[in-house]
Amino acid sequence: MANKDYYKVLEVDKGASKEDIKKAYKKMARKYHPDVSKEEGAEAKFKEINEAAEVLLDDEKRQRYDTYGSADGPSGFGGGGFGGFGSSGGFDPRDFGINIDDIFEGFGFGGFGSNRGSSRSSSRQRDTRESTQVYVTLDDVYFGNKVDVTYQRDVECDSCKGTGGEGVETCSTCSGSGVVIEMQRTMLGAMRTQRVCPTCNGSGKTIKHKCSKCSGRGTVREKTTQTITIPKGVEHGVTLRVSGKGSYNPDTKSYGDLYVSMLYRDTKGFEIDGADLYKQEEINFVQAILGDEIEFEHFKKTLSMKIPAGTQAGTTLRLKGKGLPVMGRDGVFGDLYVKVKVIIPTKLSTKQKEILLEYAQTMKEDKGFMSRMKKFFS
Repeated sequence: MANKDYYKVLEVDKGASKEDIKKAYKKMARKYHPDVSKEEGAEAKFKEINEAAEVLLDDEKRQRYDTYGSADGPSGFGGGGFGGFGSSGGFDPRDFGINIDDIFEGFGFGGFGSNRGSSRSSSRQRDTRESTQVYVTLDDVYFGNKVDVTYQRDVECDSCKGTGGEGVETCSTCSGSGVVIEMQRTMLGAMRTQRVCPTCNGSGKTIKHKCSKCSGRGTVREKTTQTITIPKGVEHGVTLRVSGKGSYNPDTKSYGDLYVSMLYRDTKGFEIDGADLYKQEEINFVQAILGDEIEFEHFKKTLSMKIPAGTQAGTTLRLKGKGLPVMGRDGVFGDLYVKVKVIIPTKLSTKQKEILLEYAQTMKEDKGFMSRMKKFFS
């Protein structure tokens, strides 16, 4: 165990507390466990982090290591060796208050020799969440309208009242735990793993006479419609949680949650950036030159906007507070940005041509310009 920087192995500072070392160890163990890691040298790395944790979590060994660079003292002899989890003579994280289940929960390993009982039964394994999506208009988002969402979910079987049938008994295969424990031997020692009981599918019970309507599940699939209120200003792609509107769980006798993704269907010609809106309005070249005040419909209201004299094509004008509501902030709105498009006429009457020529004569231009203008209008 000598001549290794155990602090570097666990990626902690030399003054790290035991809790910091435990957290670092669990993080590294999840990453490099040989049964899940595809990295080259994962097995050796896993052995190394166990070796480091064995030293740094033991007060006496850590003191010797910090003093002599070896957990075995100045002579460098001895040491407990490494035997892998659950093996004799090696590092066992449980000896230092580390919950093994925290490390292996993410990839299907169970406890080491412990019976986790009904906590791993179907009450947790059964996913009662339901997900769907709803298309909303910009009016829905602006006003916070109510919309109907239709989706499929599991509901309590009205025939068996969620029991699944008659003659409910504890599963003999898993003794009601919902899981079966298996022993696997690896190069790092004996490893215990667990999986869902194949007999009861994790419920911990078997039924002699299954309900003919739900086939013993205790639930039936059903189409349902739920009316929800669109939060004002909700952005495209946001997912909302509707409590208690998911699927029914017979074990807990409760309903899970419904998750609804908001998707914009009609943006009314706007471009959207958060709560800010962008649109385009057309004006004629006379309005651009002289200035004007134009009106347009905006969420069931009529907005007025001043066009300053001399407005150039492509100018963007800002109307403060005329955008979408800011979600979660009552009375706060984004801004509306209006890009001005100046329309140039393609056909002119004789009178309009005369007026433009008269205007052109007032311009201080070269004589060639006037001759070209007259030629153009003729």
